[in-house]
This record gives sequence, C-alpha cells and structure tokens, in this order.
Amino acid sequence: MKLSHLAISMLAFAACTNTALAANALSEQAAQYQAACAQAKGYFQYGTINSPPNSDYPAVTNFKPGNKLHGVPLSHTHIEITSALDGKVYDVAIDNVFAKDFKRYRREVPASYRRNLKAGRTVYFCGGNPGSEPYTLSGQKFAQHGFDWVHTNCESPNSQFADGWMITENGSKLTNSHKYCYLWNE
Repeated sequence: MKLSHLAISMLAFAACTNTALAANALSEQAAQYQAACAQAKGYFQYGTINSPPNSDYPAVTNFKPGNKLHGVPLSHTHIEITSALDGKVYDVAIDNVFAKDFKRYRREVPASYRRNLKAGRTVYFCGGNPGSEPYTLSGQKFAQHGFDWVHTNCESPNSQFADGWMITENGSKLTNSHKYCYLWNE
C-alpha cells in the first residue's frame, strides 16, 4: 500500500497531537499545583527523584540532623530531583517534623518518606520560604541548586513562612501533620 505525502503528514500530525495531549495532562496537573502554591505565596518546584550514582547522596532518602526548636529536633530528609521546570538538579531538604510518622527522638528518615520517595518518581513541592529559594550550592557534583522546604504547615497567619506541601505523583500528601504546630505558636 502506497501512502501519499498528505496521508503521511496527517498520520504524523495525529501522532504528534496524541503525544502533546499526553504531555499536557501532566502539565495541567503541574499547573494546578503551581497555582495552589502561588496562592499560598510559596516557591513551586517539581521533578523526578534521582538515585545514586546520579546523586550527591549515598541513598535516595538521606537523614540530616537539624537545630532544636523548644526542645524538638527539626531534622530533614534530603533527596535530589531533576526539575521538570528547568532541567536543573536540586538538593531538597524536607522537614521531617511534618510527616505523620515523625518520631521526635529517632535519627532516621520517616517511614512514610522512605516508602513514597523512590527513584524515578515525580514529586511536587510548594516550599514555604520563597524569598530564600532556590539557593546556589557549591562543592556538589550533581546539584548546583537547592531549596530548604521550610514552612510552618500550620496555617499561621502571622508566620514568616508560607504553608507548603509535598505531594507524590500518586497524590499522597506526605507533609500534612499538624502535631507540632504549637512550636511556632509559642
């Protein structure tokens, strides 16, 4: 069967249109999250989670201790993502205190983060410190930029931080615990 140039062009257009529609589905989801983050006055970023050896860390999720606030240690889980917005690799510091399964005196990544933050998965962030994000890093092989996913997550009207969030590609909200909101209200 011999196809005319017009028929070939129409088939190519149809294939491109279907590919564009599939790409727009993700873009629409990202656009919805971006709009929600802008409304919260946060810093929006999303991308694919990296893993060793294409990461500056020894594991996908990495525990880092932090300072204490009113006696509660504010540790972080660090991951690296390749941004779907600009293609850059970002080091993301995620507050552990907002995980539902945060253990106050355990020096470990919360189990919910370990289960859900897997290499190759897409994750969406609304960081609550937009005036300081992203920042430039030095001395790392892959991540040249980072953002410290810091916020109160407590819907505090007088807070210096926006109410942020982290949502996985399957819609899981991993940072919606309000158990320690009292720390920022004292």
